Amino acid sequence: MSHLAAVMATVLLTVSATVSGATPLEHGRTLAEQGDAARGIVACAGCHRADGGGDEALGAARLAGLEPAYLATQIERFRAGQRSHPVMSPWAERLEPADITAVSAYYGALAPASNARAPSDVDAVAGRALAETGDWSGRDLPACVRCHGPGGTGAGTVFPPLAGQPYSYLLAQLEAWAAGRRHGEPMALMGAVAGRLDADEQRALAAYFATRPLAVADPVDDLPDPAPAPAPAPVTASASTPATAVAGADAAVPEHLGSVPAGRAEAASRFTPPGRDALPEGPFGEMVRLGARLFRHTNTDPRSASHVGNDQTCAGCHLDNGRRADASPMWAAWVAYPAYRGKNQRVDTMAERIQGCFRYSMNAQDSASGQVPETNSVVIDALQTYIYWLATGAPTGDTAMSGRGYPRLQPPAEGFDRTRGAALYAEHCALCHGAEGEGLLVEGEVVFPPLWGPRSYNWGAGMHRVDTAAAFIAANMPLLDTVRLTPQEAWDVAAYINAHERPQDPRFDGSVERTAARFHTSPFDLYGEPLGDGGAVLGQGTTAD
Repeated sequence: MSHLAAVMATVLLTVSATVSGATPLEHGRTLAEQGDAARGIVACAGCHRADGGGDEALGAARLAGLEPAYLATQIERFRAGQRSHPVMSPWAERLEPADITAVSAYYGALAPASNARAPSDVDAVAGRALAETGDWSGRDLPACVRCHGPGGTGAGTVFPPLAGQPYSYLLAQLEAWAAGRRHGEPMALMGAVAGRLDADEQRALAAYFATRPLAVADPVDDLPDPAPAPAPAPVTASASTPATAVAGADAAVPEHLGSVPAGRAEAASRFTPPGRDALPEGPFGEMVRLGARLFRHTNTDPRSASHVGNDQTCAGCHLDNGRRADASPMWAAWVAYPAYRGKNQRVDTMAERIQGCFRYSMNAQDSASGQVPETNSVVIDALQTYIYWLATGAPTGDTAMSGRGYPRLQPPAEGFDRTRGAALYAEHCALCHGAEGEGLLVEGEVVFPPLWGPRSYNWGAGMHRVDTAAAFIAANMPLLDTVRLTPQEAWDVAAYINAHERPQDPRFDGSVERTAARFHTSPFDLYGEPLGDGGAVLGQGTTAD
């Protein structure tokens, strides 16, 4: 008899019937701890342990502290045959709806616990890159934390915690998704992810998340942790040693100069920014690292958060932390500035362009400081340094780099339709961004940004224009290519999103009509249009409570 079968036999012999008249939570506890022998329902604790932290030997999942709605959904998937397990499948079939609600609520109310251990022969660190940054350019594969929240601690009712899940359970699920034995998740997301991982990557990811803490006090940065600095070796000038190699107090060589680690491999190829492991050393590298952090955690890092008046980050519009082609990559922006911008009818430097993002996309007017970062502030310096580094080897002045901005869409012959867009949004977008466009945050960190309402970009941001939003959506949304919207669908979704109120345009002069006439004359701009609730004119603005 196997270990699992022995555990089940023991549990069935010792459980007692549920106490009648118990509250739902008490009923859930009884099912979890004792089961219900009369109905052949074994106790959950027999496999998942008394603390709900899972079991490596049995491959049993951690349940403690997970969202009740998520747990209930998984039980229903066992009942529907979308998941299969020799114990869980018959167990789920014996439950009544009230049982499912009760046991899910019980485990959701428990303090998070984990009994996970990664095998000593699997390198957990090897899974970090895929987990935290993904492989967008190689396999169109977003980071795991892009959906599952900072550190894999979970996000909402759809994306469960990965942190602290037993290694054996995580690996079994990745293998099941890849083989098509587990299915039913929205938009077939996990099947697509698992199918793009080889066996070593699956093991490394399972080990990485099994060893992660259940709560993340400080989210992981976009760039890897710096390696310990080696002890400096003495250098002596000689006939074979360039004089510049001898670092003196008055003639130090800047550490970021030297061979170019990135660039165009051939004329027809797209530019490739430096790899995340090619970070320069010394003070320059430290500033690059800070800029990468501010780019990803703009709304939470104390150095930049005081200038952010909503729940947006730089990485929300510039995917893969500013690296992804066709998602307005920063390497293409750096070489195109300074540039004249019709929006403010002047030549902007890169610093001023970044300040514009704070003013409009991150709604600095409603921030703690009420203003954008100063031109010579550490925030602007760090972001510029990071963007400059991403453009290492890019041709200065090339304003037509392949992958720059968002690929423009031709205006649709049918126009755009908000009603069609509403249905498409409910089907493809609400899963992540919420039915009311509210987005999703975990411990203040933006997982999915708000798309309208008081925490969204304001009426002056470029994304409020239907053509800009449609171009971004067509090229980049949803994140995985299991679903690809047609250009017409992208226009319709963009029109629906941008026909909702959001924070006021900072250029507002007290009159929507005058502000619309001065700054919102594009046919793709809905500001000032009578398209709001009950026919109200859009552009009234909205502020957080």
